[in-house]
Amino acid sequence: MEQFTRLILVVLPVLLKGTLAMTRDIPQSRCDNKRIMHSFTTIDYVWPNDTARSKALENEDYIPHNNIISGIKTYKNNVYVTVPRWRRGIPSTLNRVVVRNGTSVLQPFPSWEMQKIGDCQALQYVHSMEIDPNTGWMWIIDTGRINFFAADGTPTQNLCPAKIVIYDINKMTEITRHVFPNRVANRNITFLNDIVVMYRGSSPRYAFISDALAFRLVVYDRIRNRSHFFSHPSMLPEPGNGNITILGETLPVSAGINGLALSASMRYVYFGPVSGYSLYQVPTYVARNPRGNFGRFVRKVGNKPSQAAGMVYSRSNHLYFPALGSNSIYRWDIDRDRKNQRKSIRRVMMKSVSKILSSDTCMSFVDILTFDTEGYLWFTVNKLHKYLLQSMDFTGSSGPNVLIWKVYVGEVGYLDRRRNIKLPDINIHAFPDALSRFYKYIFRYIFTGKFHDN
Repeated sequence: MEQFTRLILVVLPVLLKGTLAMTRDIPQSRCDNKRIMHSFTTIDYVWPNDTARSKALENEDYIPHNNIISGIKTYKNNVYVTVPRWRRGIPSTLNRVVVRNGTSVLQPFPSWEMQKIGDCQALQYVHSMEIDPNTGWMWIIDTGRINFFAADGTPTQNLCPAKIVIYDINKMTEITRHVFPNRVANRNITFLNDIVVMYRGSSPRYAFISDALAFRLVVYDRIRNRSHFFSHPSMLPEPGNGNITILGETLPVSAGINGLALSASMRYVYFGPVSGYSLYQVPTYVARNPRGNFGRFVRKVGNKPSQAAGMVYSRSNHLYFPALGSNSIYRWDIDRDRKNQRKSIRRVMMKSVSKILSSDTCMSFVDILTFDTEGYLWFTVNKLHKYLLQSMDFTGSSGPNVLIWKVYVGEVGYLDRRRNIKLPDINIHAFPDALSRFYKYIFRYIFTGKFHDN
C-alpha cells in the first residue's frame, strides 16, 4: 500500500491538471448539473404583497412569458441580473437573485421605485451592467427605450434619454449619473448593450459601451462627466453572417457591435458584431480620446468559431466567449499565442482557441459571462433564439428556460486588482459526477487504505 500511495501522490497532481481541461468538453445530458446555481421556467419577483402581484397580472404590468434574464454580475455572494424590457409586462429590469421557499426569484434592485416605467429618474431598460469588485460600484447603462422586440405589435416607446448610473452597492447610494446627449446615444435608435470599466491610476474612470443598433462604441469619462462615440465598419453586422442556427432553429439577426472585453492591463478593448464572427481590438488610449484616430488603430485579431453575444477577459490574459451555434464556451489563450508568434499583444493573432464547456441540453444560447473573486466563471443561458422566435415552452415539459451557471476555472476578472491572489488549482465539484466519485475513491484509499467505506 505504501508504494501505491506514493505513486498516487506523484501521479495525481498531473492527472488533475490534465483532467480539468479534458472534462470541460463533456456535454451534460440533464440540466441538474451541480454547477447550475439557479433555474427558471418563468421569471417571477419578490412582490410587496400578493395583491401587488395580482394587480400587476391583471393590468398586464407583469406578463410572465415576456420576462427573460440576460445580463449577470456577482458581488459579495450576490448575483445581479437584468431583464431587458424587450416586450410589455416586465416589472423590473435590474434585479438581485434570491431564493424563496426553494425557488429562485428576482428582487428588484435597488428598489421597486427605481423600476418605474416613464420616470426618467428611474431605470427603463437595463441590458448590462458592470460591478467593480474593488469599490462595490455598479455601473448601470440604461437605454431608455422599451418594447423594441415586441411580438404583439406594440410600438417601441422612446421614453427617456439613455443614461449611465453609478451606484454604490455597499452604501446603497447613487454616486453619479450621466445623461447621454442625443448626438452620442440617439434616443430613437440606441441600444446600449454591454459595458466594461477602465481604471486610470487607482480609481475607475472610463466606461466603454457597445451600441448594437446604432453601431457605435460609446465612451464615458466619469471624472469629466462627458461622453463621446466612435463609428467604424468593424462595428457593423457582417453581410451573410446574421443567421444564428441553434439545434435546427435559425434566428436572423442584424445587430452590430455587441460583447465587449477589456484587457487586464487596461490597454486594449476587444469587440465584435453579434451578426458575425470577427473579433477586433483597439487601444484604450485611442478610444478614450474624443479625437482619437480609431480607424487607424483598430485591427482584426481573428474569427470566433461561431457568433457570440457576451465575452469576458480574465486577469490571466484569457478571453472567454460563447459559440452560439455549438452551445459551447471557448477560451483564447493570449499569452500562449504571444509566445508562439513572438508578438506583442498589439500584434498577436487569435490562434490558441479551445472549447472548455459544451452542452446541447443545458447551454442553449449562452448570453453573458462574468467572473467572481473566487475563481468561478458565471454565465446566463436563456434560449434567447426561442424567445425571439416565439417557440419557447413555458409549460416546463422542455425543462427550464433560463439557467445561471457557476463553473470553476481558477481565474478572476480583468478588474480584480488584489495582490497575491491565491486560488485552488482544481475544484472537484467542477467535474461531472462520475469523475468526482473516482477522485473521492482515490483520496479515500490514500488516507484509509480502502476504496469503500465497508
